Formats: sequence, C-alpha cells, structure tokens
Amino acid sequence: MTLPCGHGELGQTVWNDAQFTQRLAHANWMANTAVLMYLNERATGDPARDWLSSWAHRWFVGDDVRVLVLGCGEGWLERAIAQWPFVSRIDAVDFAEHAIARARELARDIPKIHYGVVDLNRDVLEANTYDVVVAHSVLHHVQNLEHAYAQIERAMKPNATLVINEYVGPNRFQYSDDVLAIMNALLRCLPRELRAPYETRPRPTIDEMIANDPTEAVRAEELIAFTNRVFDVREQKNIGGTLLQHLLYDIVQNFRFDNAYERSLLDILCTIEAMLVDSGRIPCDFVLMAARKRGSNVERANRPLPPRAEGANDIERDPLWSSGIIDYVPLRLTRLARLATQPRRANLFHESKLAEVAARLRRKSVPDDPAIRCLIETAVRLAR
Repeated sequence: MTLPCGHGELGQTVWNDAQFTQRLAHANWMANTAVLMYLNERATGDPARDWLSSWAHRWFVGDDVRVLVLGCGEGWLERAIAQWPFVSRIDAVDFAEHAIARARELARDIPKIHYGVVDLNRDVLEANTYDVVVAHSVLHHVQNLEHAYAQIERAMKPNATLVINEYVGPNRFQYSDDVLAIMNALLRCLPRELRAPYETRPRPTIDEMIANDPTEAVRAEELIAFTNRVFDVREQKNIGGTLLQHLLYDIVQNFRFDNAYERSLLDILCTIEAMLVDSGRIPCDFVLMAARKRGSNVERANRPLPPRAEGANDIERDPLWSSGIIDYVPLRLTRLARLATQPRRANLFHESKLAEVAARLRRKSVPDDPAIRCLIETAVRLAR
C-alpha cells in the first residue's frame, strides 16, 4: 500500500506501523496504516492506492510536465513526483527557510527539483509557467487568500491543473457542539487503555490556537468557495477527517495494526465517520480537488495506474460467509465486528454480495464486547 494525503513517498510499503509512525509525528492522527487505508479508499476507491499517483494519471496532462509544489515542507511530495518520467521539472516552495534547506539536502541528487522560499501571502509567482500546481496542506495556513489565489492562477498555463488536498473545516478548529458531542461519545466507547490519557476531548479555544500557531486554519472554511470562484472545479472527493483528526490525536499510536481487535476498532471509527459525512450528518473537513483555469478545454490524461503494492495481495474472504448480519447495522460495521474476533487479519478483505445473502439467513445480535457494542449502537443511533 502507499501513503495517502502526502505523508510518505509513493510506492513505499507501509503495512507495518513501525516503518512510518515517526515520519508522521507532525500529523499523528494519520500515523496508522488503518487510517491511511481509509483515507486512500476515500480518495481513490481503493485502500491500497494513494491519492497522488492515482490522481496524476488523470490530471497530469502531457509528456513534458512542469510542476509547482506549494508548501513543500521537507519535500516528500516533489521527491515522489520526480520519479515519474513525464515530469520534466519541479519547482517547490515554502515560507519556512529551514524546511527548504532540509528539502534541498534530501533532494540533492535529483536535478529536476528546484527550491525557493515563497510566502503565498505576499510574494509573486512566475506567470504562465506551470502545467500542474499542487497545494497540499498549505492553503489553510494562508491569511491573504485573495493574493494567493491570484498568484496561483497567474502561474498556471491556460490548460494547467490545480490539485488541492486541504483541510477546509471550521476556522481555528472551532467545530460545532454536535461534532464535539459525537467525538466524545465515540471516545467513551473505547477501552480505557486505547483512549488514554483522555476521557473527553475539549475543543481548543481561539486563543489556544493562535498561541500554538497563528496561521493554523486561519481562513480554512473559505477555501472551497475561493476555489470555485476562481477556477473550474472538475473533480472533488470528500475525504473526511472531521472526527478522526481530533478524536485520534495523540492516541492513534495506541491502536496496533497487527492486532485484529485494535485495528477493527479503528476501522469501525473510520467507517462511522464516513457514514456520517456521506449522509450529511456532519460536514467534511478534508477535500481533494482538481481544478482548471476558466475556459480550459483540455481533456484529462489517461495514464495507466501504477501497480498496487505487494501487500495488497494479502486478502481474506468476506467475514460474512461465517457470520450473520446484525439487525439494523450497516454491513461494513457487521464485517468489522466479525473481524475483531479473529486472531489475525489480512491487509484487505472481500465484500461479497453472495456472502451478504447468506448472512441474512443467519441473523446475530451485536457482539458481547462492550467497546464494539457501544460503537455500533452509537453509530446506529447517530444514523437515525
């Protein structure tokens, strides 16, 4: 499997948490393979395919592509893109000089990557230069969106593509009382050792957010409207993250991917969030978008998808073959409840229509495990 949402390099196998937890420390709600698989599936429809390479096969048009990476940090994204032969040059920028210095050192043997220090709030980008602009987890830190969007449009060629992977939730993380209540209801369902040290999650105050990082989510909730106002949005995926980024912060490392029970609990949390986002019960705080300049008539690319990682071949049969459905419970949650009882889980599992038919003949009650029962009952209650 490959990492989604920009926290690892394409093609890197991450079926083992220990390989990448440290490199995800700055966004640690994602620092678990199960969460990454969930985000992959939301972005691409496949838990074993990352967003970047999957979207590149549609939106990186041409065989001599020049790319601008905004907010590059220490440079994982441009190093990944540099592997693709159809990309000829990458300019990567960030406002943090120390991050640029580190990225430049890590890419010292990759001649197609070039770095610069740029503040999107005030600096000017080179006009009519890029075929693709990628903004990953940077725009929600920009105060002067008017200037930033004007410069992004200026930098793009007439038929260029803007790819955005961003937090678009409430400014300064001031999410609603409803979201806070759902988050804490789910947290209370978890075994104490998995939610420790937290009993509840408080919502951060605006003063706390500013003291920690004055740029964090400063105008995040305006990003979708800005993008639609300036560009022609061709594709959008609602990734999720509304509950998980706060619920799992500082505790996601408690859930071991190689422990069937703990992984299933985490999968159930992901599934509940997806259900609530897709039904409109809660908003979606992270989106993936592809946009073009107004008037662009270029077609999408049609590149073959890269091969799936070897770990994607570790698949088990549908757990419903040996289980019954649980009344009033979504089938994905029923499957995960069954998987939690196994001594080992494969990386992936089938979801068979025939297994669903067979399972309907063997109705079962919610499992006795208190955490699973609580999570499922909470999910059913929230879905009403």
